[in-house]
Amino acid sequence: MATTKVGNRGGGRRSKGDRRFVGGRLPVEKADRLHLAAEIEGVTVTDFLESAIDLRLQAVNFTARDNQDVLPIERYAS
Repeated sequence: MATTKVGNRGGGRRSKGDRRFVGGRLPVEKADRLHLAAEIEGVTVTDFLESAIDLRLQAVNFTARDNQDVLPIERYAS
């Protein structure tokens, strides 16, 4: 029997692209509510968290970090 390296012959879900694991720990009560909220919305916990993180990341001003001025501190030779 020949096997193929290309495609999804099993008919499973398409790839969401490259991923990186980001983990953390929550208090038990919050973790339970997280799982329940994801179930109520009909998504996985990962998709629920990704959506929440996307909303929070939209509020971050990433350009502020790149636009810092240099402090005018002179160095004197000894």
